[in-house]
Amino acid sequence: RRALAVKVTAATAAASLLVHQQYGDYLASVEASAHAETHLPLSADAQKTEVVRVPSFLSAAEVEDLHELHKELQPLLGSAGRTSGNQAAAYRQGTWETSYLSTDGLFARARPALRQRLLDLAREVDAEHWNVMSRATRPVLPRCVEYHTVEPGGSLPYPTHYDAGSLVTIDIMLSDSSDFRGGEFRTLEPDGSMRSYAFEKGDALCFVSHKFHCVSPLTAGRRNVLVVELWEGVERQCAHRCERHTGECEHSARASLFRRVLNDLGSDL
Repeated sequence: RRALAVKVTAATAAASLLVHQQYGDYLASVEASAHAETHLPLSADAQKTEVVRVPSFLSAAEVEDLHELHKELQPLLGSAGRTSGNQAAAYRQGTWETSYLSTDGLFARARPALRQRLLDLAREVDAEHWNVMSRATRPVLPRCVEYHTVEPGGSLPYPTHYDAGSLVTIDIMLSDSSDFRGGEFRTLEPDGSMRSYAFEKGDALCFVSHKFHCVSPLTAGRRNVLVVELWEGVERQCAHRCERHTGECEHSARASLFRRVLNDLGSDL
């Protein structure tokens, strides 16, 4: 009984700390979004923008290189998500793991040419279709570079989800379409319809970050995607999707692991 009481007390304290941290992140997110939303397309305007598909942006060899890079760097990276060993994360459903390749600037140092290609792609697509980046009042740089792994049950089920505080998001498919079923990238359009997109291995989908988007449940296989968000802020090297456009962020890979432990403890309550 005493051991159980100690466990409950520890879990309660951990859950309380987690809520406090998450609330702080929420406040930072609101502040960051408020700055971005003073001159970015909002709500109805953002939904009118088109998702732009760039077929075969990466070759098969370049896709394989990213898989190998993730495998090499994984022990050093911050991570988040809902896996078979961490069922506490509530936002995404099923198994959805995110590794932050941008942790400690590792991606930028390991693949500088690809980093530049991604920036160039965003600028070119934006100039042709949206003219969002030209409205920025600060330098537009990578907010985060993420490697996503989705397995059966994984989804981003909320049709009005958007990448608050960012300007342009680039998704690159790293899996062959025959490797999984389900997992469709979809957008909620102004007329209320849901639109699905062709998204093959090596393709890039570029979109205004405030456009609503979601991912249907994966029913079989594994789906890997590279996600890059660009924003008006410093190029972040912290081990998560940072909410602070300026100033220092000390969220390390160790802090990322600690947060996941807190999530697990909180889910035991």
